[in-house]
Amino acid sequence: MQRMSKQLVLLVLLLVLDQGTKWWIEQQSWDFHMVVIHGFFNLIKAHNTGVAFSMLANLPPEWGARFILGVTIGIAGAVSLWWWRGRHRHGSEGWWLVLVLAGAGGNIWDRAQLGYVVDFIQWFVVIGGKAYVWPTFNIADSCITVAVVGLILTSGRRDDR
Repeated sequence: MQRMSKQLVLLVLLLVLDQGTKWWIEQQSWDFHMVVIHGFFNLIKAHNTGVAFSMLANLPPEWGARFILGVTIGIAGAVSLWWWRGRHRHGSEGWWLVLVLAGAGGNIWDRAQLGYVVDFIQWFVVIGGKAYVWPTFNIADSCITVAVVGLILTSGRRDDR
């Protein structure tokens, strides 16, 4: 199987995983909360009308969702072009870009279909009786985060130029 075909298979698998987990969360009650690792990791049902860390969530609903969707589609288009132009290069860049596209695609689908992104992964730590909670996220967000870190860490490597 060619490199590009493998990358497309990975893209589809990640989209299916993202949408499958979000579908399962959406089937739960509005106040769903499941302790996975006590004092550290929960699954909760959350809807994010903004972007990362709920930024821009307070935009007026009549145009905010369309604005965020348009910007996200534009970014995904630019990343798609970046991936397409470098699809035959060796190194890890193409794989990282596929993760970005999978994450963007999953969240674009949510915004287009639901008007919000479904989040459900909640990490936190309790120190001195106070809980420090990381903003709730999903598989798509995880793909984007891992990809951006991977792109940064490998950007100077000779194989990834």
